[in-house]
Amino acid sequence: SIMDPFYTKKPSEPEKMFMESLNNSEKIDWWFKNGESEIKYFSVPYVDEFGKDRGFYVDFIISFKDGRIGLFDTKSGRTAKDAGTRSDGLQKYLKSEIKKGKKLIGGILINVKGTWMFYDKPKYTYDPNDHSKWQILEI
Repeated sequence: SIMDPFYTKKPSEPEKMFMESLNNSEKIDWWFKNGESEIKYFSVPYVDEFGKDRGFYVDFIISFKDGRIGLFDTKSGRTAKDAGTRSDGLQKYLKSEIKKGKKLIGGILINVKGTWMFYDKPKYTYDPNDHSKWQILEI
């Protein structure tokens, strides 16, 4: 973690597992566990299922040794199923910033049998039995 010592409120099980993976990775310079719902934390704009503008506070901001910055949000089960509008907003943001020359990667992140996979398509779909549209995150 870029914060040393690192403190957080009780993380979810996927967040705990991902932090452990990040701490054991040789492909990243640093990572940051983003906060929620406060202006001091990073969020991307999205439109919720009711058409209301919102901010999506991704769980993790990661600096990779190859110069990319990763924006990832860990999910599992029902939270993975319900991530559609947030994922779509994140992908729209990433596409816009990449066009400006930024080296970004990111998406909704799930753990499939010990492998971290992320969704980077413009329109989110989730099938717990089909991960063919997901990318493996090399960390």
